[in-house]
Amino acid sequence: MTPRPCTDGTFQHLSVDLDDAASGKTGLTLCSAPGRPVWGSDQWAINTAYDMHLSDTCVDIAALPQCVACLRVAELLAEPGTAPPLHRRTPRPDFASGFTGAEIRGVLRTDIATGAPLGRRAAVHLLTFTAVPDQPGFGDLVGILDLVWDMGDTVRMGQVTDWAAVVGFAAAADVPDRDRQMIAVAASLAGGPPVGLEAAVSFVDDPAAARRVIEAIAIAAGHGDRWELTERPAPSAHT
Repeated sequence: MTPRPCTDGTFQHLSVDLDDAASGKTGLTLCSAPGRPVWGSDQWAINTAYDMHLSDTCVDIAALPQCVACLRVAELLAEPGTAPPLHRRTPRPDFASGFTGAEIRGVLRTDIATGAPLGRRAAVHLLTFTAVPDQPGFGDLVGILDLVWDMGDTVRMGQVTDWAAVVGFAAAADVPDRDRQMIAVAASLAGGPPVGLEAAVSFVDDPAAARRVIEAIAIAAGHGDRWELTERPAPSAHT
């Protein structure tokens, strides 16, 4: 955590980091202007670093004085598009609209890594296997959340907001029937519309899909990290 000079050369901005050059951390410049876009976790990060003896400086962000540039930023905040980037954080999107399929899969998996319930883990295991996240408009069904993680770092993750809507989206999307079946099972595992398992998982000719469903059921049962599936060659027609 390193104090840095403000735009007028005085000590009126603060960079929230541990000033660790080896890790490449650059910190975050905070402005003391009224209405500044500062996350609630910023003061917490300062306090935590101080309490853990990682810094000998503990600063109250709200008590930082204002310089001319800071006051100008306060005026510019009425027109957010014109505020200098130094004084602004990029706002968190509410939904994954505009995200690529790979980015959607990434934020969904981050949610799993940070402790999602078993049913949601199993559902995401199926959803990310399908082509549904790649379809235009799917990001509107994935909410974006920021989780304060270790040492005040923020982890960005995504969660499906309505599994029933995902089932409807998949039904109308240009995806294989296999994907629609897997989405139906995923929604059921996540607490959405229930499905008859026998009819929904008839993947006799698709070993990869069948394996994914079996893995999802193991995850939902709390054994996803204990079992490993071993595929055997299909029996010959002459045996």
